[in-house]
Order: sequence, then C-alpha cells, then structure tokens
Amino acid sequence: MTEHLSWTPDLTARSGARYRAIADALAADIDAGRLPEGTRLPTHRALAQALEVTVGTVTRAYTEAERRGLVEATVGRGTFVRPHKATTADWMRPGSPPRNDPHSALSLEDCGAENVEPQGPIDLSVNYPARTFLAGALQPGLAGLDGDIGRLTALAGYQPSVGRPEHRAAGARWIAQFGLPAQADDIVPVHGTQGGLTAVLHALDRPGDALLVEELTWPGVHYIARQHGIRLITVASDAEGMRPDALAEAARRSGARTAYLVPTLHNPSNITMPDARRDALIETARAENLMLVEDDIYGFLAETPPAPLAARDPERAVYVTSLSKCVAPSLRIGFIKAPASLVPRIAQAVAADTLMVSALLLEIAMKLIDSGQAQAAARAQREEAAARQRIARRLLPLQEPAGADSSFHAWLQLPEGWRASSFTAEARAHGVAVTSGTAFRADGTDPGAVRLCLSAVPERAQLEQGLTIIADLLARRPEAAMPMV
Repeated sequence: MTEHLSWTPDLTARSGARYRAIADALAADIDAGRLPEGTRLPTHRALAQALEVTVGTVTRAYTEAERRGLVEATVGRGTFVRPHKATTADWMRPGSPPRNDPHSALSLEDCGAENVEPQGPIDLSVNYPARTFLAGALQPGLAGLDGDIGRLTALAGYQPSVGRPEHRAAGARWIAQFGLPAQADDIVPVHGTQGGLTAVLHALDRPGDALLVEELTWPGVHYIARQHGIRLITVASDAEGMRPDALAEAARRSGARTAYLVPTLHNPSNITMPDARRDALIETARAENLMLVEDDIYGFLAETPPAPLAARDPERAVYVTSLSKCVAPSLRIGFIKAPASLVPRIAQAVAADTLMVSALLLEIAMKLIDSGQAQAAARAQREEAAARQRIARRLLPLQEPAGADSSFHAWLQLPEGWRASSFTAEARAHGVAVTSGTAFRADGTDPGAVRLCLSAVPERAQLEQGLTIIADLLARRPEAAMPMV
C-alpha cells in the first residue's frame, strides 16, 4: 500500500548536497506556514522513493532538520514538526554564513556550546558533565552569598574588565593545582572556555590571519575563527598529538603567529601529550615565534597529567580553563593565565565582547574554590567518568590512548564501509545521537570515527542501553557498503 505523503519538498531550485537541500526546503515550508506544528513527516523510505534518492539521504536530511530544531523524532512514532523558533542562522547574525554554505546550519555544539541540555531518546552527542552532582556542587557557593548586603552591593555594580583582585587571585589558586604557578596579575576571568578563547584569539589575531590547529579540533574553534575572519590551517598529528615538525612547516608556510591545541584529553581523540612532545612543541614555538593557546578544559579529569605548556614557558603559551565541566555548565566562569604583556590586550577583548565578567558568578566560583567544593566536584566527576568509561570499554571495541580512563568521551573508530556521517544518521534513526567525526575537521572530511559523550545521559543504565545499540550497529554491514542495483 502506497503511503500518502504529508509533505513533498520542491527541490528544483536547490543545489548542493541533496540532504541539505531537503532540510532547507523543510525549513522554508515551516517558515511559510505550509507545515504547521505537529505535522507528521513522511517515513524515510516513502520520501526517498518520491524524491528518487536513497533512504540514507532522507535520514541525513531529517537529522539535519532536527539539529536545527525544526523537527522532533521519536522512535516508533515518526518525525514531527516542532513549534516554530528562530533557526541557528537567524541568531548567528551578524557575520553568519549564507544558507548555502556547508556550515550554515550550525547546532549549539558546532558553535562551541557543548553544554546544551541533551535532547532525544539517548543523546551521546554533547560533552555534558554528569548531572548527579551539579546541584550539590553549586549549593555551597550560592548559600555563601546570603546575608552580606554590603558585599552584594559591591558585586552588583560595574566591574573592571580584568576582574576584581580577589577573584583573579582565586583563579590563580585554581590553576595552580594543575601544575601551573600563577599570580593574580597573570589572570583574566572570562565567561567559560569559549569566552576565553574568543578573547584570546581576538587579542592575538586579526581578520585574515592564520590559526594553526590540530587535524581534529573542537568545533567551537571553527566557529570562533569564522566569526573573526581567521583562517584555519590544520597541522598533522600522530599518536602523541600535534607533530612539532608539521607545526614548524605550517607556521612558515602560512605566516601564522598563533596555534591552538588541547594537550590533555584532547577532544575528540582523547590523546594526552607526553612530556617530551610538550617540550618539543615549546621549542618549535620559540623557533617559529609562535604563541600557543592551550585549552585545558578537561585537565581536571586526568589523574596525573604532565605539566601544562604554559608551565614550561610562560611567555610562549596562553592557558585557558573553566569550571563549566567540573562544577556546572551554567557557572560560566573560566580563567586565562597569560604572559604579562598580553593581559591588558586580553582584558580589552573581554571588554569589547561582554564589557565585564559577572562578579556575582565569580564570587560563587571563588567561594567554591576556597571551600574545596569545586575540587570535590571535580573528583566526583572524574570518578563517575571512569565508571562510564569502564561500561563503554566493556561494550565497544574502543582503542583509547593511555590516560583516557576517566575521560567524558570516547572516540569510536568505525569498521570499514561506514562513513561517520552515515553512521551518525543510522544511530539517530535507532534512537541514539552521537557526534560525527566530520564536525571536528575544519575541511569537513570524514575521519571514519564518531565521538560518544558518555556523561551526557543522566543514568548509567541509559548509557548502557545506548552503547548496546551502537554495538549492534557496528556488527551490521553498513548500507553505504551495499551494492546499488
């Protein structure tokens, strides 16, 4: 029996990838009111037959539409139009790419906000900290604000863009526990790691400059670079991270003055650079007159990480970290440790972007740090992450590098025949959301892997259910490998 189609897109004037054209047509019909809220879309197979495309193309189109917030898929029921809201391209303006750009339909994950509330049946696509501890981690800091009217009055007004001295000192104390001695004058408070990286790149690079990045790089950096007109140049990596010889060659070829890297529990590969590699990168930075931007957002998860790059040469590295992953995502507080010559420029960049960092949030962060509650929250997250890693390694054929025993995520290499995009779409069709490895490539090429965020779901039982589905998919022959007849 032929299915009656509730919607058939008009693709005659749309070029580019077919799945994106379908998603764009869907967005246009929703915006025009032709597809009201609650409309059930055709099944993947029925729409594929009507459009003479593969089922996988329709699956990718629906997944893309769900990423944009246009539709909602429920296993066993189908895909439905969600209540209308602005598309990502709307809220990215000014400076957003045009709709036919391959990066135009960005999710919050793409824009760096990995801490968005997970959506869907089993969402393993966002690097969310374990939620069991979030309320308890924040409560002591919130309680500490109660009753001191004079202090609250002082915090309620405008503040220096470089931050209050006591808050900067708290940041120095927090950073020192990761093997990086710091003084208050070295510290610039920021709104999270993304806010910190935005300020640092704004201070160090101009539009048209090149930024050197690892072959696999957190998508938020792609977004920040595009917004500032910075060119991304990828640098070859190996099992120990970014290669020093490749860094030197890329610096000479591009004229770049800045390189961004994640030395500890790299996102997504989970590589932790050994001491010798870190020393070699510092030597290369000196030889090529490079400033290294060191993102240490996951450093708290490592049991005994090597000393940061910034500890090896404080004049050649800017260190960025935050409390978002270890305490709570909504505590948008991070800290930059920079060479003295760069502190004023970074503070100016903070002022240009957000005027100042919330002194109320900084006060909460300071109280959590000084009471030991922030450190306790970090330990709890590390222990929970280790338990979830054990579940993942029991269920999946993971090949994780040394030192990744307590990482929030796993980097799953796919069997031959699977593409990251098709596996991501297939997993989503089975009720599990993962992050395609293509999101971490500046050029969008396929690394043949996906990232699994193990702490994203509230309960371990949900994680085990999702990973069991992933394991079942891995055991199947991918549709992409089947011959066309």
